[in-house]
Amino acid sequence: MGKSKILLPILAVVLCISLWFGFGAQAEASTSSAVLENEHFKLQLVNDYSELQLTDKQTGTIWSSSMTDPTFAIDKVSAKWKQKMQSLFTVSVTNLKRGFGTVATFDLSGTPYTAEEYKTENGIGVKYDLSDPGIRLAVEFTLTEDGVSIKIPNQGIEEYGETFSITSIDLLMFFGARTDNQEGYFFYPDGSGAIMRFDDQSHMSETAVIYDVYGDITANEELLGLFENADPVVLLPVFGGNYGKEGYVAYVTQGAESSRITVTPSGKIIQANYMYPSFIYRRSFLDPRVTAKTVQTFDADRITRDYEIHYSILPEGKAEYADMASVYRNYLVESGAMEKAPVKDNYTIALDLFMGIKEEGLIFDTFQSVTDFAQAQEILADLKSSIPGEIDATLVGWTKGGFGSEPKFFPANRQLGGNSGLKKLAQYTNENGIKLSLAANFLTVAEEASGYSKNNDIVFLSNYQALTNKRESVYMISPNVALENFNQFMKKANQYPVSGIKLDNLGNMMYYNYTEKNVVTSEQCQQYWKDMLKMAKDTVGSVTAEGGNGYVLGLADKVTQIPIADCGYQMTTEAVPFYQIVAHGYADYTGEALNLSSDAQRQLLKWIEYGYLPYFEVTYESAEKLINTEYSELFSSAYSAWKEEMVEAYTMLEDALKDVRNEEIISHEKVAEDVYRTGYANGIAVYVNYNNVAVSVDGVDVDAYSYKVMGGN
Repeated sequence: MGKSKILLPILAVVLCISLWFGFGAQAEASTSSAVLENEHFKLQLVNDYSELQLTDKQTGTIWSSSMTDPTFAIDKVSAKWKQKMQSLFTVSVTNLKRGFGTVATFDLSGTPYTAEEYKTENGIGVKYDLSDPGIRLAVEFTLTEDGVSIKIPNQGIEEYGETFSITSIDLLMFFGARTDNQEGYFFYPDGSGAIMRFDDQSHMSETAVIYDVYGDITANEELLGLFENADPVVLLPVFGGNYGKEGYVAYVTQGAESSRITVTPSGKIIQANYMYPSFIYRRSFLDPRVTAKTVQTFDADRITRDYEIHYSILPEGKAEYADMASVYRNYLVESGAMEKAPVKDNYTIALDLFMGIKEEGLIFDTFQSVTDFAQAQEILADLKSSIPGEIDATLVGWTKGGFGSEPKFFPANRQLGGNSGLKKLAQYTNENGIKLSLAANFLTVAEEASGYSKNNDIVFLSNYQALTNKRESVYMISPNVALENFNQFMKKANQYPVSGIKLDNLGNMMYYNYTEKNVVTSEQCQQYWKDMLKMAKDTVGSVTAEGGNGYVLGLADKVTQIPIADCGYQMTTEAVPFYQIVAHGYADYTGEALNLSSDAQRQLLKWIEYGYLPYFEVTYESAEKLINTEYSELFSSAYSAWKEEMVEAYTMLEDALKDVRNEEIISHEKVAEDVYRTGYANGIAVYVNYNNVAVSVDGVDVDAYSYKVMGGN
């Protein structure tokens, strides 16, 4: 959260009182403690309910919410930090009326409070009353076979003071915290996944990174632009810690769409690495009424939903990031959020066929067609005769006005062949076993487009500003309006024998709307997107989601634009395929088109290492026709120029991955410098060597810049 430089006298007084209590006597709480126990774990809430201690009965290890690393010099930190390190949670608050966005924090070690224990259906709860900010909240604990679930129920929150309102709650900030130069690492969901090793000096004194689960729509790259400070891609609400043979993985089970994960590397003030979740109750925005300086404002209304997170203690010796991914995958499957994909006998190549887009002129606009429906059929027929596997093709820019002309879709663009041309192409693909999907965008709209209302259909934030890019050339459509447009679209799309729908942006944009007539919470938005995925699949048989946010898993047959790395923060030691381990065997996934890659050879090897489908974006004519359009990034795409590479890529990936297409990834590790091994449930292991020389590892010889498949039948 950013902080305003303005601090009102009344707020300063309150903060001073809070600090005085922190340095003074023990909190005004009961001295009793709570205990829960099952066959595997014992949970204790000690120190007046301010500290959680979870004992693993198998290993005897005690996991604590407080800083317990014996190598940490706690006597060298300030009293304020000692308090923070001993608190189960920290509550952040603001004065909505007079605080000018300033945030104050209160914890259980530095604030007077009372605590009252109560029983829940499956565990215990504690009602906390923090008198200084005038905040009451409840925290509930449930033991499971593999750890503990912690819930903050909405009904337990009460803002009874006259000054403060909750903005967020940080939970278990120092659970698993460690100093530097120790064995192990933190895992966090940056891109494909990332780890920060404790003994990697590159993270030391780096700034803490706050990851918004599913991204912050106000910092989305689609709105900011490619070269601006876009939000990292965060696809899953999960993080974990490895400490050699022991470790944990934590994942948000309720409220992921309004949660954050903070990774704090050791620094000059606190020489310890710690990581924790935050639950958001009010979002912040810049106040548009103040132009002389930056002033932050918060939503007047609190997000009213339950939050819950589960901490799974990993079995001894099964604490690597692949083990964390397996635990999270099992949770998704067991909870019904994800299911195994149908078994496919043949390997698949995915391609987008870009068709046409409007080019703006000084007087008249020109429609630039680079692939019409007849030419698309020609491409697909030629590719089918060249590879033995399946073809998964998507039409992009086929709509009435071409790419970017939403929310108008039908009739199909007449310069591409119109409705009759689309129907003929769909019939051909249907008869020849080719999967054909229509790409459609229901989430964004160009400013000059027709068919929408700027007053009623677009998204407004709580600062009364429309959610748009800096040029105000693209707006976001309210989720409920997007669903209405989708329903109308599906009535017409069902008239064509296509076998799939691709929902653009749906898996990488999750947002909310404060427009009075169209108030939509992020929780409701997520449900709308799920409804669209389910309806598309039920209607035409298959659905693809652009982007891989966790809510699309279990509904989308394929997800696109899945990162192959992290976003590149200095604190990160290396990227890992956490997302791919979770999704493989449950959904197909693609990344950047190979014909747009700056290093195609390395990308092919990454696809093999991570289990991707080969993917290209092609046109019939040269992409030069697109240079002066809004789709100029497609710089090399002519099918005739890329056909040979497409066949070679398909052949290479089929050879490497055909026998593991439907298998779960159960292990992934770096076995030598620039050499990685991916293990599958059927016993097959795939080695990938990124070195310029051949290597021998595990008794396996792998050629330079190549791969080797071992095991299986």
